[in-house]
Amino acid sequence: MKFDINDQIQHSENKILHKSAGGFVFYEDKDTHLLSIALLRTDDNKLVIPKGHLRNGETPEDAASREIIEELSLTVRPILIKKLGVDSYDFTLDETGTIHHKDVHLFVYQLINKEHISPAKDEGLSSAEWINFDGALDTITFDRENLLKARQIFYYYKKVKIFKDVSDIKSLTVAIPTHDGSDTILNTISSLEQEFVELSKYLSIEFIICVDHCTDNTFIKVKNLFSSLGTNKSVKRILMENTGPKGKSSVLNTIYKISTSEIFCVIDDDIVLEKSALSELLQSLIDNPNSRCVFASWKRLPLQESNPWKKFWHWILGVKFDIQPYDKKSEIVRGPCLMYRRENYVYLPSDEAFNEDQFIQYIYWPQTAEVQQAIIYFNSVSSIRDYYKRFIRIMYGDIQLNKYFAKERIEECRKDLFRKLDYNKIFKLPWKYKISFLIYRFVRYFVSIIVKIKLSSNKNYEWFRIKQS
Repeated sequence: MKFDINDQIQHSENKILHKSAGGFVFYEDKDTHLLSIALLRTDDNKLVIPKGHLRNGETPEDAASREIIEELSLTVRPILIKKLGVDSYDFTLDETGTIHHKDVHLFVYQLINKEHISPAKDEGLSSAEWINFDGALDTITFDRENLLKARQIFYYYKKVKIFKDVSDIKSLTVAIPTHDGSDTILNTISSLEQEFVELSKYLSIEFIICVDHCTDNTFIKVKNLFSSLGTNKSVKRILMENTGPKGKSSVLNTIYKISTSEIFCVIDDDIVLEKSALSELLQSLIDNPNSRCVFASWKRLPLQESNPWKKFWHWILGVKFDIQPYDKKSEIVRGPCLMYRRENYVYLPSDEAFNEDQFIQYIYWPQTAEVQQAIIYFNSVSSIRDYYKRFIRIMYGDIQLNKYFAKERIEECRKDLFRKLDYNKIFKLPWKYKISFLIYRFVRYFVSIIVKIKLSSNKNYEWFRIKQS
């Protein structure tokens, strides 16, 4: 480690104090939103962020910017997003055992254009590399937790386009990823087309449906419906097939890459939208400029089924939606109908099945908002088998989050989003709801035990989404 006479280093009786600064420099691809970070590879093959000592009279922010420009050989000054914090640690350099204490001021930066980077000379560095975020998580040497925190800050605080009025919005992409959705997707499309009639009067619409490795006739059904709808100059309908990895995350990344609109809306293939749902979501983004993601409120549809056994379980397993027996309103992001500004789309991990709504929750909460006036209708499960599948999907998704978020963020979200049962509210319910809820909690308890046993013995559980007709 080389020191300069101008470095901010103080000597005390029992240790040497160092002040240092550096940062995480991100580049977000304009077309895909794939996130990359600039890292330096040392001569002993370690990947590190650019950083170095403060010089005398230099502020931490100025030092971090200078070190980043020098060590990456940048031609432009990166945009400061926000300070991450101060990382402190002790180390020794030689056999004397002298303790060195270092405070490293860390910042988060963005480059609008992906510059060529190369390492500064005489710094013990072999290369400077742009590495995609997931790859950096697996290979960065010292700063994995800080890298996760930096990603959080980048998405949370980066500048986005603010719309002051609905007339400021010129285009909207509505995306439906579908897998074997032939029984439900036509109803979803029909509810959307009704609203497109009004929306297309003042903005252009991209309506993209991506068929994800279907084994049924979804593609043919959608193609025929699109043909029967005729043309609308303001609505561009696109039907495509996913040729990449199977899964909703992969499909959404694919759709986003070909989309061009200012607003991006994701809709599941087994819901029905109430008229004006999309308009209400758009208005919410205008009224709440700090919101990064808004989502529709939902209502449970009655089960169109003559089987009394299915009717019974539909009632029992869905009773929590009807009575909401908790101490506070839910702030959990619901995935069936999400809307973002284009800049707020997050490139999703696509190497495994993934709960994208949980992922978005942890990225953006509390800058997420449920829009009560935007209503979608859904079918809740009507069998313990389907309930188990959804329960294990959510539980495994919760485990997956440990890979993609800092411990501090996970603890914060789990603590603040947790809802307790409100027993006073439950005791005041009519008996039919009390008994139904008691049965539901009994089922939930035993299903949770089975799921915990299953996941404890299978660390790489593979789940698939289920669909309600």
